[in-house]
Amino acid sequence: MTRKLPSLNSLRAFESVARNQSFRRAADELCVTHSAVSHQVKLLEDDLGVLLFHRAGRSIALTKDGFYLYPVVRDSFHNIGEAVSHIKASHESKTLTIQTYVTFGTTWLMPRLNEFQSKHPDIRVRISISFVNVDFDKDDADIGIIMGEQAWSHWSYEYLFDTDIFPVCSPKLLETHTLATPADLKQHNLINIELAAEDWRLWLEAAGLDPELCSQGAVVDNYLQALGRVYKGDGLVMAREAFAHQDLEDGRLVRPFALSIDEPGSWFMVYPKERSIKNEIILFKEWLLEQVRQDPHVKIR
Repeated sequence: MTRKLPSLNSLRAFESVARNQSFRRAADELCVTHSAVSHQVKLLEDDLGVLLFHRAGRSIALTKDGFYLYPVVRDSFHNIGEAVSHIKASHESKTLTIQTYVTFGTTWLMPRLNEFQSKHPDIRVRISISFVNVDFDKDDADIGIIMGEQAWSHWSYEYLFDTDIFPVCSPKLLETHTLATPADLKQHNLINIELAAEDWRLWLEAAGLDPELCSQGAVVDNYLQALGRVYKGDGLVMAREAFAHQDLEDGRLVRPFALSIDEPGSWFMVYPKERSIKNEIILFKEWLLEQVRQDPHVKIR
């Protein structure tokens, strides 16, 4: 037996008035006139043969019948909305935008990313490369991968790893120049990375040398730019074990000294607290943490 239900427009108008406790606010919400809302509610009352609101001037209150009907209509519209959203989301292309530094993105993340894509082919991953930390107010990013401290209270931080830093150079450099002890660095070009300006100073101080020894060296924007010069034998740069190990294993780079120090900061995955966490973020976080656990070249607290 088919049941005859009231019109959806009448039920929507009733639900909005009951929730807002106002015909005027309901009209604003539904983008119709006050009289249109009143008309729809009157049609529903006539259809049911009952009054749904007590009206006293500008104030209204649900009647006993209105109080009975309201939660049923409210929950029904909510369930319809959830079902429609779920169906749309299940057929939409899912995109995850990750912003990170050029070195991490190029040497660590991107070589591993095929595994994530094979596990989750329905998620399209977009890597946004930057020289600075992510800014969620300006950047089109779902998550960021950064190095530093937990400085922002409105971000959620997922700790990833720590790593060691140490000088590296090309084997070509050792063929023509002496690097028997750290003191020999006085005769070499110590290439500085602008956004990691303290690396050389911290290592030189740990080696018992003047931290200002690096002040005359070349300055570049990032580690990959520095490598272009280092491969040619034009100086040394401070490297992170997590990112340099492949070059070291393949013989493109060498460590002239055994001394390494802790990088001044830790690596984190971050995302805004005030945003709802997409399922894509959760899946990527689980995968990323597993990749970190499998990497023997990082340190985990």
